[in-house]
Amino acid sequence: AGALMSGLYGGMEPMPPSGQAGFPYIARMVLGGFFVGIGTVMANGCTSGHGLTGLARLSKRSWVAVPTFMGVAMLTATLLKTSTHIHPDHHAEQVSPSAAHAAAVAAAFVASILALTLGFGAVVPKLSPENAHRVHALFELAIGGAFGAGLAISTMSRPSKVAGFVDLGSGAWDASLMFVMGGGLLITTPFFQIFERKAGACPALGGCLGLPPKDKAVDGDLVWGSALFGLGWGTCAMCPGPLWVIVGAGPALDALFAVAAMLVGMRLWVDWQQYRKPPPATAASGSAEATPLLTETRGSK
Repeated sequence: AGALMSGLYGGMEPMPPSGQAGFPYIARMVLGGFFVGIGTVMANGCTSGHGLTGLARLSKRSWVAVPTFMGVAMLTATLLKTSTHIHPDHHAEQVSPSAAHAAAVAAAFVASILALTLGFGAVVPKLSPENAHRVHALFELAIGGAFGAGLAISTMSRPSKVAGFVDLGSGAWDASLMFVMGGGLLITTPFFQIFERKAGACPALGGCLGLPPKDKAVDGDLVWGSALFGLGWGTCAMCPGPLWVIVGAGPALDALFAVAAMLVGMRLWVDWQQYRKPPPATAASGSAEATPLLTETRGSK
């Protein structure tokens, strides 16, 4: 919800860009959205999950995932000439908020989040579970809004900007988005390095972050999922976070098609995981052979 609301920040490109409507463009958005969706859940992360969080935690899976989807995205966009199909909208650039306005918005979000953390951090333990849940929801709304505003301010929510970065054959490569991830890592890296070194550390509002183990093995799902995400990202120049911001800015049919395709891809992979999961072992009444299996399963939890 916060990311959707941040689309009201302004300076967004219309979907589709001027003069780009038609079946080929819609097909590009649908295929790209589908591969982005299935790749994100298959690899358990994308540019934010693996890029801003996994790299900061020094997770070996993320250090495999990020070069994989970056490489595939650049190869895909270059071969498909993505930047020639997704042109910048100059009107959006002209009406974009000024640098001073962007700085003011960013400062407001930072101040709000700090105030919520310091204020509610002392209050939440004294609240009832129901009221504590409401406070958490408010805090998550603010975090989502800050994340979405960051995407808008950094122009990550402009498909033409992303296309100019991943398409190496455009003749005018735009490397500025490297500073977006680099700037984000300047914040997330020291945070996670300090946080994970503090034994028993928990968020100020309670609960836990539920971070996966950093030494989890690299598997086929991670590699193939990252490749599929890169294929989708290089095709439509959008990943999940910016896509929600674009929808919040004023959903056109193309954006909704891309979101729908992304959600279908995510759902298909989840359903496939459930299908290929072995059925839980059940002990038949009076069966002596099932007992050791049940004992081993319980002992491994």
